Amino acid sequence: MRTTLTPVAGLLILTLSAQHTIQFSDLDPFGVETDMHLLTSPSTLPTLSNGANQSWDLGSITLQNIGTQAFTTAVGTPYASTYPAANWVWSQTVTGLSTGYTYLNITSSGIDLLARNVPISTLDYSDPSQVMKFPLALGESYSDTYVNTNGGSTMTWTYSGYGTAITPLGTFTNVAKVENTEGDVLLWNTAPLYPIMIADGDNTLFFIQTNVGVNELVENTLQVWPSPCREAINLSAVVGGSEWRILDGQGRMISNGRVAMSGALRVDASGLASGGYVLVLSDGAQIRHARFVKE
Repeated sequence: MRTTLTPVAGLLILTLSAQHTIQFSDLDPFGVETDMHLLTSPSTLPTLSNGANQSWDLGSITLQNIGTQAFTTAVGTPYASTYPAANWVWSQTVTGLSTGYTYLNITSSGIDLLARNVPISTLDYSDPSQVMKFPLALGESYSDTYVNTNGGSTMTWTYSGYGTAITPLGTFTNVAKVENTEGDVLLWNTAPLYPIMIADGDNTLFFIQTNVGVNELVENTLQVWPSPCREAINLSAVVGGSEWRILDGQGRMISNGRVAMSGALRVDASGLASGGYVLVLSDGAQIRHARFVKE
């Protein structure tokens, strides 16, 4: 299997106790947008060592910017209706060419691959491939059985290393190396969780985040009330024409709308199930967010 998605066919952690266990909560509910770069030299990826407190020096490799990748919710993408179980997507756009979509179902148990490279060379999975398990600790492995239109197999994924990756795109700390017995190697940024490198035996791609993550949005956080709520939540000083959406804890868009005029905004929450949600508000210039609880 080629689990990954290529559409084109030193700082050290100080102690072992600092090693990161990959969690569902590491995902950014707003998604991650990245520039996408192809490894052009050397022809194969240098060997990356295993274990804790690694420093992977890839600063001498040559990368070519070939497009963009978005790791975000599946709602609104062209083929979402074909894959109703998908709540997230990797969409890769090669500059001057087309966009390939890889549809995912992400839950608190892990990331399941449902289809990849749609519609360029679509590969559907009748038995999804689990490309990440939550939680996953350093040194831990898990077995994954999958079936796709090319056949099926069983492989083992291992969280084999943790440390810092030094690349031409910058230095990434808190990086997890995850690999499988079919030869795929991924480096995952863990805050927020997204792949900064995918090596699938055919191509090696590197990614660097271009949008602002949740942790950097503190100063733009909305104030909503009441929370917990029963029937609705309220916002003040909202700009007319802004778009809002409500995401559940798995990143799925539950509802959305547009603000008719500037001023106060009341958003109906009566149809929401009990639990935690995020309201995202975009006025075209900035994205703000607020977490709230429905009783």
